[in-house]
Amino acid sequence: LTSFRLSDSFVKSYDGVPPPFGFNGLGHLVFLRTYARPRDDGTRERWVDTVERVVNGTFEMQEAWAIATRGEWDDGLAQARAQDMFHRVFNMMFLPPGRGLWAMGTPLTRERGLYTAANNCAFVSTAGLGAPGADPSEPFGFLMDASMLGVGVGFDTLGAG
Repeated sequence: LTSFRLSDSFVKSYDGVPPPFGFNGLGHLVFLRTYARPRDDGTRERWVDTVERVVNGTFEMQEAWAIATRGEWDDGLAQARAQDMFHRVFNMMFLPPGRGLWAMGTPLTRERGLYTAANNCAFVSTAGLGAPGADPSEPFGFLMDASMLGVGVGFDTLGAG
């Protein structure tokens, strides 16, 4: 596994800062119901915890990619960009997709590498089913794998008879 983590002092500076959920409490309720993961002590994540998990997971993925491709990785630059991302997500200046809020930085992505779980939707074509050398099960395998990760999958019927 990679080692990226937002600095503790940076994250602690957001403790007690009220998140801008809006909608007279409805936004907070939806967050708690849908995206706040359970913690080891039986409580649920707070917004600050979820944002930290998502940002750490995003930058862990980037660090792993840099290592795997022998690309460049700069810890200081990553920390600065991660803090900027944290600030923007915390204040809802931008948000990842809901599936990203739910999955990123969890064992599903960190340990299993199933980043597809962070996608909301996908599409698969059956157009090449009859092509020489094509594996006729490939589009259906993709559809099943993605569906089992919670991704909505659209498809066409171009390969039908």
